[in-house]
Amino acid sequence: MLLVACRQQALNDQPGVLDAAVVGAPAAGSTAERVQAVLLLAPGTDPDLVMRAANARLADHQKIRAAAVWPGTELPRTEGTRKLKRRELRAWLVGRESRLPADARSSTASGHSVIAILRRFAPGRTIESATTIDELGLSSLERVELMMALEEAFQVTVDEGAFTAAATVADLEAMVKPVDWGQTGVRPGSDPGLTPVEPPVEITFPSWNRSLPIRTIRRASLPTWILPLSRIFASMTVTGREHLEGIDGPVIFAANHQSHFDGPVILDSLPPRWRYRVAPAMMREFFNAHFFPERYGRKAWFTNSLNYYLSAAFFNAFPLTQGGPGTRLTLRYMGELVGSGYSILIFPEGRRTEEGEIARFLPGIGMIAARLGVPVVPVRLDGLEKVLPRHARFPSRASARCAFGAPMLLTGNDYAELAARVEAAVRAL
Repeated sequence: MLLVACRQQALNDQPGVLDAAVVGAPAAGSTAERVQAVLLLAPGTDPDLVMRAANARLADHQKIRAAAVWPGTELPRTEGTRKLKRRELRAWLVGRESRLPADARSSTASGHSVIAILRRFAPGRTIESATTIDELGLSSLERVELMMALEEAFQVTVDEGAFTAAATVADLEAMVKPVDWGQTGVRPGSDPGLTPVEPPVEITFPSWNRSLPIRTIRRASLPTWILPLSRIFASMTVTGREHLEGIDGPVIFAANHQSHFDGPVILDSLPPRWRYRVAPAMMREFFNAHFFPERYGRKAWFTNSLNYYLSAAFFNAFPLTQGGPGTRLTLRYMGELVGSGYSILIFPEGRRTEEGEIARFLPGIGMIAARLGVPVVPVRLDGLEKVLPRHARFPSRASARCAFGAPMLLTGNDYAELAARVEAAVRAL
């Protein structure tokens, strides 16, 4: 609810906004839900300008993907408490697609123009060649999904550095033309003499942590002192381990994210034959001081690097690049892990939740699962936000639960839809 309040406040603070609501509803041409705004506007107010200004105030995971203008004189609210009737607003958004003109529906749901593809990510928005990418409010993983969608639709290889440097829709349109922009050294659609493409970020993925000495240390440390520490604070109930009995090969464990205890608890809940062949993904941005020491002081670099190496050594963890340059390298590294018989643990929400609620799963889990071609095992965690709340410095003892679901094999390129299926499976546990 805190995220909803932040988004609504950002909208209501804009000139010309009489009232606003934020609702999760399926986007046009998909059953996957996206955060959408319903706006009650004063005459002459441009909804796109409202969205741009509001998203400029919001963090990446808070941005609003689509907007619709309410046709009445006030948003539906209850009589006494004046609370928004979100179910009614959601039903209106769902039915709105059928009320659009036929040409608008077809251009939203299909087509191989860049603008048509972008409308899948930001339905209901006015998108032109001059529209900036930032205005659309895409998350990091949604940008990755967009890059993949452009490659598949136009049968081109998009240079990741150029894609990250692209500022407008026109840049993307120029990028999918049959020109090797990566060789020119300039951003697509720009003056070759003025705007050089930034070189891709070089991320070195750990392979040393799968060497025999490190594996031996990890195998001895996890059951003797690391995982027992988690049991002191988390009194666990584990269910669903029978779903793992008939699986021989590696899988992707996809879990909701509640606290820093999540990884150790899941490893402790797994049978031994799985526990020591898991590689947890950790957000690369959490270790920016390690990867970009020139931006930080020596103390920050040392502390951050120490945490990075300890995580990689004792948990076999690796950095997950959430977007931009390095995405293909990340996928290639995960493919290497799977090919070596390691399963991957990932938290598709991309962040820890505040009070244990399950947030929307980002499309990255769909992309990873579909491209690696291995089953996804949904994992639900409950109660760990009480063991170590997001802003707590020290854990407290509490009861918690870890449930494993039946494996799912995901195919196709509608990554948002695939992610929604995994989210639904986790919620059902």
